[in-house]
Amino acid sequence: MRRDAAMNRARLVDAAEAVFAERGPSATLDDVAKAAQVGPATLYRRFASKDALVQEVLAGFFQHLIDVAAEAEQSSAATGLDVFLRTVGVELAGKAGLWAPIWGELAPSALVEELRGRSTRLLRRAQAAGAIRADVTPDDVTIAVWALRGVIQSERTDPAHEGEQLWRRHLDTILRGFRTHP
Repeated sequence: MRRDAAMNRARLVDAAEAVFAERGPSATLDDVAKAAQVGPATLYRRFASKDALVQEVLAGFFQHLIDVAAEAEQSSAATGLDVFLRTVGVELAGKAGLWAPIWGELAPSALVEELRGRSTRLLRRAQAAGAIRADVTPDDVTIAVWALRGVIQSERTDPAHEGEQLWRRHLDTILRGFRTHP
C-alpha cells in the first residue's frame, strides 16, 4: 500500500473509532469520512461497507483491552483484577459506543473470548491469593463490566450526572462485594 493510502486508512480507522465510540451504531460512514477529513469515495476504497470498518475498529478496541488485561497480569495476584476492572471502566467511559453487545455479530468473538479468558485468569489468581471470595465466578466479572457500561450510559444521557463518574463509585461497591475482606 502506498504511504499516503496507508495514512488515509489509519486516519479513517482512528476517526471511525472516535465516531463509533461516541455515537455507537447510529454513526454513519459519512460521519466517519467527515471526521477523517476525507471524501466518502476515499472511505469506500478502503472499506467496502460499514460492517468492515466496524469490525476493524472493534478488533483494535478489543485487542487494546486484551493488552490491558496482560498489563494487569503484571500486578500482584491480589490486585490484578481490580487494576483490570478499573482500566476497563476508564476505557468504557471514553468509548462507550464500542462495547461488544451493541454491535452484535460484528464484535470480534475470538477476541471477546480471549478477553474473557484473561479476566477469568485474573479472577482465579486473586482467589488463590485469598483476595477475592471463592464464590465469585467469571460470569460475575462479566456482569460487573455490563453494570459499569449501564452506569456509564446513564451518566452520558442524564445531564444531572454529567461528569460525576458514578461508574467509579459503582465499581468500588462491586469490588467490595467481591473481596474476602471488604
